[in-house]
Amino acid sequence: MTVTSKISNPKALHIVLNGVTEDSRVLKCAWSLGNAGWDVVVVGATPFNHNDSLTIGYAKILRLPLKVVVSQDLIAKVLRRLRYYKRRLEAITFGRREPGIPNYKRALNATRNVAIEIKPDVIHAHDYTALPIAAALVEELKKYGHHCNLIYDAHEFVPGVSHLTKPLSNLYISQERRSVKNAKAVLSVSEGMSDLLIPHLGIVKRPDIVANDPLVEGQTPATRNLRADIGIGPEVPLMVYSGAVAPQRGVHTAVQALAELPGVHLVVIANPKNQTIIDLQNKYSNVSDRFHVQPYVPNEQLVSYLSTATLGLIPLLHKQNHEISLITKFGEYMQARLPMIVSDVRTMAAEVGRLGNGEVFIAEDVADFVRATKLVLSNPDKYRSVYTEEILQERSWERQAQNLLRIYNEITNATPIARAHKPFKLSEPEHQ
Repeated sequence: MTVTSKISNPKALHIVLNGVTEDSRVLKCAWSLGNAGWDVVVVGATPFNHNDSLTIGYAKILRLPLKVVVSQDLIAKVLRRLRYYKRRLEAITFGRREPGIPNYKRALNATRNVAIEIKPDVIHAHDYTALPIAAALVEELKKYGHHCNLIYDAHEFVPGVSHLTKPLSNLYISQERRSVKNAKAVLSVSEGMSDLLIPHLGIVKRPDIVANDPLVEGQTPATRNLRADIGIGPEVPLMVYSGAVAPQRGVHTAVQALAELPGVHLVVIANPKNQTIIDLQNKYSNVSDRFHVQPYVPNEQLVSYLSTATLGLIPLLHKQNHEISLITKFGEYMQARLPMIVSDVRTMAAEVGRLGNGEVFIAEDVADFVRATKLVLSNPDKYRSVYTEEILQERSWERQAQNLLRIYNEITNATPIARAHKPFKLSEPEHQ
């Protein structure tokens, strides 16, 4: 399609099926585009039983009922049990049926009026779960005579998503392939993911890389001190793991290794109520005096908060999506100038080998983890010294945002006027 007129006040609608506030990629995209002159509305899923709205810079965040809020009370458990028996009865009565996309109709109904009201120039689908809704909205807007560009932001490689059942994975894959034919751009988080996406999606043009690197300019000093929070002094060797915790993340390897690393402490920055963390605390009570858990800090304070640790950990297990990307914490540890211990998952191990900013160990091999850790602890300054300003700038969100803005402006022929810079700060939610 040939675009003949320029758009000076472009609008974007971002869709994501999570609570938004802990999704740093969604927040950074919205914030950067807002500062660059785009009017951005993010529609996410409310984690409560009421709607609310927030802002991040110039961007507005609406959290709507895109999916059912599941609580752990008795009523929720009864409803889940009833749904289970309903599915069994349907299977017996009508035979086995293909699954539907979870929350599809609910999410489409919740976002339709927003899309019609703002008439965006771009609808940005964050991850495979949002893509079917975003694609349907693009078609819906055509009925109102409005042309809209679809961007598919592939956060993960769907065949490698381990929690999806085979029928559901196949359904999402077919939806991906159908929807991406109408996408003006496909975004990928790494070259390794792009290598897989090209044959997987059947696309010719290589996806554009927008890595999920950390903010530099948007960082602010932490209001808490990591070492003070866990009660240790500056001389104590401290390993840190920051982010989501699940068995496949490999944190158990580091906790188990503490018995072979006398005097070394480990702190995990995550949700203290996470079941995997609770299980680790119970199982490894012998090192409870050196295994600490701290709650999350605001994203803009994270690099500062991490910086007092001795080294950062990425002990991932071998899973397909782990092999192909540099996860967010890799860049966060770099900006905090932390040496790293990473498992031998392909992309991150190769990057550590290229930069020389840490050591690689065999995933889930405690003895090898201990070996790598002792190497780093023997001379941490050797690994820190590779963090030149040039390298840190290469792994910054500011660099990635330039590419994101270029893609947006090119596919829409937009010429937005940059606004006075607003800091990366979430407002308090307002109930609706």
